[in-house]
Amino acid sequence: MKSLQHYHDKDPWMLGEDIPNADLFFSNVWLHGFVNDFAKHTGRAYAKIVSKYVGYHLWFYFGQQDSFAVGENIARRIVGEPGYAARVNRHIIVEADKLRRFCDKIPQRNLDRLTDRQLWAVYRRHNEIHSTYYTWCWIPVGADMFHNNLTDKVKEYLRAKGVSDERITESFLILTQPTKKSLIYIEHEQLLKIAAKIVGDQSAQAALKHKDTQVVMAKFPPAIRRSLETHRRKYYYTKHLWVSGEYTIADYLRQLKEIFDKDQSPQEQLRLQTRELVRARSRRRQLFRRLKINGQWAAVFGSFGDFMVTKIYRRYAQLLAVHHMGAILREIARRRGISEAQVRCVLPEEMKAMLLRRICHPAVLEERTKLMVYYAERGCDKLMIGDTAREYLSTVERIVDTDVREIRGQPACLGHARGTVKIIIRASDMAKMKQGDILVSIATDPDIVSAMKKAAAIVTEQGGVTSHAAIVSRELNIPCVIGTKIATKVFKDGDEVEVDANRGVVTLLP
Repeated sequence: MKSLQHYHDKDPWMLGEDIPNADLFFSNVWLHGFVNDFAKHTGRAYAKIVSKYVGYHLWFYFGQQDSFAVGENIARRIVGEPGYAARVNRHIIVEADKLRRFCDKIPQRNLDRLTDRQLWAVYRRHNEIHSTYYTWCWIPVGADMFHNNLTDKVKEYLRAKGVSDERITESFLILTQPTKKSLIYIEHEQLLKIAAKIVGDQSAQAALKHKDTQVVMAKFPPAIRRSLETHRRKYYYTKHLWVSGEYTIADYLRQLKEIFDKDQSPQEQLRLQTRELVRARSRRRQLFRRLKINGQWAAVFGSFGDFMVTKIYRRYAQLLAVHHMGAILREIARRRGISEAQVRCVLPEEMKAMLLRRICHPAVLEERTKLMVYYAERGCDKLMIGDTAREYLSTVERIVDTDVREIRGQPACLGHARGTVKIIIRASDMAKMKQGDILVSIATDPDIVSAMKKAAAIVTEQGGVTSHAAIVSRELNIPCVIGTKIATKVFKDGDEVEVDANRGVVTLLP
């Protein structure tokens, strides 16, 4: 292993993401790849990266100057290299499909029949495919999530086309609107169609009023029951973020009840959803014509919108991957007499030794489950625990002033709203969310979409305009402010706030 070159360099650390319910097994795939493989399709990898783990909670950091340079490099290629962005989107689909095909073959039953070598083969192949996946799938994220490199270049172009500062955000959002349906949109559309079937069947409507899931399913007509079971089989794994979670029939019944709690019928909700998509496409075409956008810039705007669609497409594939790999990890833990939490703290080379040479250090792994720091740069990495980890973190983490009444971020969907704050991080938080509340989160994911549908506005700490929150807010037409960095630290449940998503400002009310 070569010596560490950037371990003590002067580039200050910047928080990339704060991810609850994440582990070293999953994150090592991309953290290792960011510094070793990411240059393959971009021309530049990250110089260094560090991550902190406390149980199943992950924080990872980039070098501030380094991450800006990586984002600037990608943004320049997207804007200036004809065909590059379209090629990225095509390969995201290819790699996501490759990962999904592999996942479909990961055994979920009778794992005791596999040899240790066979388990290692599954683990190794997953890492290979998932690592290659990130060489393409992180490109849109790296271009815009941390420093808005791509967004800033697009806005510079719009200013050059004569768009005023007052209309720049609105024009940007209109022109980058996806013209295709994301998987989140399609999934919700399919559930609305199931709800529409219930409207047409009095016995099904009566059944849905029962609280007991088994009673409801027993009273549902066979056709509706089959539709709901098919829906669950298709999407159950999308709640798996990133260590556990799986949608049940009870979850989907709650979502159906929420559909019926709205003022509009399921059919009208379907029509409104379709109408909004058609309206967005029309506004986009009109603005393209008015600003006379064509050639490479027309391709840039089109690809920007496609980045949002392929983001959800590839996310669903990797959710299936980590869900199915969970069974493999639990079997390895069982064989070595360690906990699932411990096996999720193992690096790939250690996993190879554990399976092929039966080398395992439970006491060390137990320490990792409490606090662990992983540092990586090209060709080398370092894993720290205990006092060594705490000492290094003192050079990484920064104290942020959260004693403020107003925070700013980036508009993701325009509009105004006032309401009561509900901090929603994971699906377990959703019970407190009421219609018209302001959903505040670190970053949204598919497991809290049900809560997002109730929100008067959405506010997140993280994310660029191709983030999950930005995509879903646009599809639901809910005011949204992203990238505030400190929203969950400034606000608490019960606070009354005003969200001005036209300016990207969220204000705590007296």
